[in-house]
Amino acid sequence: MTDMKGEQLLRGQVAVVTGASRGIGKGIALELGVAGATVYITGRTVNDAGKALPGTVGATAQEVTELGGTGIAAQCDHGEDSQVKALFERVRDEQGRLDILVNNAFTLPDEPTFEGSFWEHDVGLWDTMIHVGCRGHYVASHAAVPIMIERGSGLIVNISSFAGAAYIFSVPYGVGKAAVDRMARDMSVELRPHGITAVSLWPGVVRTEYLVQRHAAGEVPFDIKDGESPRFTGRAVVALASDPNLLEKTGSVTPVVDLAAEYGFTDVDGRSPGPLNVQMGLG
Repeated sequence: MTDMKGEQLLRGQVAVVTGASRGIGKGIALELGVAGATVYITGRTVNDAGKALPGTVGATAQEVTELGGTGIAAQCDHGEDSQVKALFERVRDEQGRLDILVNNAFTLPDEPTFEGSFWEHDVGLWDTMIHVGCRGHYVASHAAVPIMIERGSGLIVNISSFAGAAYIFSVPYGVGKAAVDRMARDMSVELRPHGITAVSLWPGVVRTEYLVQRHAAGEVPFDIKDGESPRFTGRAVVALASDPNLLEKTGSVTPVVDLAAEYGFTDVDGRSPGPLNVQMGLG
């Protein structure tokens, strides 16, 4: 597979990307737009005035459209089940189909700190990091699958992390990511007979707005210049969704860099980011 710039690989397909106002979610939405998909961009932010980080569902939707897709802003709090249910009812009513669900929405504490041990943190840290990230992925998938079953195909992508296999940041963070990986594996067993694929992806060091801001403030203990752009993960999602043998990958948990090597795509700057240790300047 060559680089996918300008190819309308997913014209006619409908996707939902959760938590796509900024960061990895936005990067995925943009690449789906390049591929010609209709993309519902979900998130809570419709006005970023006074926000610590830029980005709104409307701004991402506009960029998706400018890149060749159809971007649709859909304000949604993925901590509220009723809003998630309404979102997928809207997709069914407006499009009559759903081909791709990317579970990306995740919540960090308002003042995130990972210093100290789990018993030194407020117990509420668990709820903050598990409720939207892990439980929210389950709720969105629960609402999306019946629409996919009607067509006998579909792709569910959980955005996870190397923390699913090794300690990073904190206990709740790692447990949540491991659960997201296991969710994809177990869902694949029940979804395979319906032609629906479920996978989990591990981005590397991603230069999101959040990480760039934290790095500039001296709060990131490694250089991020060799990391990935948010759109690198988006190219992985497009490559998967375009694979005629996609179902063979169901249940897999895969680093994005491995999919880049397999499918032959690069990051937006033409680079091929290395493994996580290389991106962190440790290899």
